[in-house]
Amino acid sequence: MKQGGTRVRFITGIIIVSVLALAIWLGPVARILFFYTLIFYGAREMSDALNRLGFRSTPWIARILSAILAALFLLRNETVFLLSAVSIVLIVSMVIGLFRGWRVADLAASLAICFYPCALYLGFCYLAVEPDEIFYPVVFTTLFATSFCDAFAYFFGRWFGRHKLWPSISPNKTIEGSVSGTVLGTLSGVLIWLILRSYTNVPLYVYLIASFFCTLAAQLGDLCASAIKRQAGIKDYSNLFPGHGGAIDRLDSFSFAMPTAFFILALFRTF
Repeated sequence: MKQGGTRVRFITGIIIVSVLALAIWLGPVARILFFYTLIFYGAREMSDALNRLGFRSTPWIARILSAILAALFLLRNETVFLLSAVSIVLIVSMVIGLFRGWRVADLAASLAICFYPCALYLGFCYLAVEPDEIFYPVVFTTLFATSFCDAFAYFFGRWFGRHKLWPSISPNKTIEGSVSGTVLGTLSGVLIWLILRSYTNVPLYVYLIASFFCTLAAQLGDLCASAIKRQAGIKDYSNLFPGHGGAIDRLDSFSFAMPTAFFILALFRTF
């Protein structure tokens, strides 16, 4: 990457992290607004990618459904209201779509956006309203494990990589980079434990286990997003974040890693 591109990428990264940190500090409403903004743009990006594959999808079904569910998360409503909201939106969307003469394939593509990326991104909105003793361990584990894995996989893959991991999907990724990212991403659990040990009673070994599975999930998330881009013939989902790509480009790894961290930490009954 050229120096100018590196500078833009660095500045954009600082802005993203700063806005995220501010949203986390301000509390649940700001957190949900931050993550829903990414859902809003992510739905558009996936719709554009699907349309390049020959569909005529719309992002609005996913956007409306996600907005309703995010609001219900904030209001801490019962599961029955969440399920009812999902059912009503999907039923109305199908009825309107079919009466307007949408192809079944186009309707299915529009509904698919509700699941990816929006359903996974809604996990961040759900986490946003959880108590801090749940929110911070999951967020720190997701951020640290995924970021360490990505950074070291890139570094070791670039300098020491010899064997391609999955060239038909992501030709630049190597087995050496993947293994290095997994190891060092797992070791980030030590740093997470040191930061949060006075705040929560989560044992070190739990953070290490959660970080390990997060690195695996993060790499799978990255490969899945890359597979869609490759089929659609695009380099990035959008230019929402200069130097970084779109919302999906930024959250592909995190969206797989976050529910993994949540599950592992809950499995060991740390909440």
